[in-house]
Amino acid sequence: MSDAENLDRLEALFEAVRSQCPRPEKLAAWLSASTLLTCEDTPEALAQTVSGTHAQLRAELGWRSPTGVLRWLYAAMLTQSDVPVERFLAARTALREGASGFKRMSLHAGGARAALMLCIGSKDDTPIERFFEMREALAPPWWRANAAVTDTYAAIHAARGDDPAEVLARRTAAEAVFEAHPRARGHRRDGAKLCALLGVDPREALARFKALDAARQTYKPLRRYAFRQSYLLWAVQGLTVEDALAIHEVREALPRSVSSTGGARTALAHLVHTAGRNGVQDGALSAMDAVMAAQMAMMVSVIAATSVVTTTSASSNGSST
Repeated sequence: MSDAENLDRLEALFEAVRSQCPRPEKLAAWLSASTLLTCEDTPEALAQTVSGTHAQLRAELGWRSPTGVLRWLYAAMLTQSDVPVERFLAARTALREGASGFKRMSLHAGGARAALMLCIGSKDDTPIERFFEMREALAPPWWRANAAVTDTYAAIHAARGDDPAEVLARRTAAEAVFEAHPRARGHRRDGAKLCALLGVDPREALARFKALDAARQTYKPLRRYAFRQSYLLWAVQGLTVEDALAIHEVREALPRSVSSTGGARTALAHLVHTAGRNGVQDGALSAMDAVMAAQMAMMVSVIAATSVVTTTSASSNGSST
């Protein structure tokens, strides 16, 4: 479908998801809608299925992760990939139990992130042991540790049956290519991880990155901070300057109720533009992008709210003295 058709369907899905009871907040509804774009059912039917899945997760997990916006997004992801809630919960439990056998291993969100990626990425089985082998191999030094990122990539690689040594070799080779370019250097590790995941030649990705970076001088919309932060990852995904301009147009066409906090508006535009593209937004990779976009938006909103409270408190204290 075209971007215009995707936007129309996105809005229909958003309204259908928002009409459910309990009513999800807007960010949850928009991101959930974006994950359902390629599903063939009607928006109303999909929204009801997501709501039912969310209810099952709430009944089984209570206050445990995923919660809030992410719980709705997980429900949408499980619906989109036709993964039973029972399978996801069983994988989550198996991961938690398996992690107890490793020293100093702490899974993100109680194993929820890894369970989601394993279930979506592997239709026939849930390779728990292979995940732990991959996670051990890919774990960065403690000063760069990020359980959310490590769990995500380890689970997708494990679901695909990748060899840990080969993944590490591809990452090392890609990182060396990006390290050599001054403007790509700052994102070299993220770019290398995605190159290894997608099997992309880092030299080709760097060529696309250079074109995107140079286009900032010609196209003012491409100077946006959220765009610049994404250029290397977009280049790895095979996106070009024309794609970046199209993402800008989608971003501008999104309803005003889509927040720009934490780059959520740009992330949603990217998901809309790439919906259904093989190798760009496919299965577990789509889930990864949506979940990370949601988490980033939530983190920034919390920081913003904390800043407002702190500023208000300081102003009040100042006015009383």
